[in-house]
Amino acid sequence: MTTPKGPGLRLHARTMTVHRAEGELGMMLVELQQRHDLTDIEMIVIMTAQLQSLAKYPLRAERHPDDPSRKADEQ
Repeated sequence: MTTPKGPGLRLHARTMTVHRAEGELGMMLVELQQRHDLTDIEMIVIMTAQLQSLAKYPLRAERHPDDPSRKADEQ
């Protein structure tokens, strides 16, 4: 996909890909919630757990760049 060269907003090359993925994930989450008859709060708990899992190692690396195997809360 090319972006216009004239005046106005020019989008990053990955913007539309990210937007499409966001929409696809949203649909997948709705389908999952319906298939398992989950409440909104149950979905939030599940999604929060997944986000915590994704953030675990980057946080360790940020806090302990020389030893990311150490837990984030360790001194």
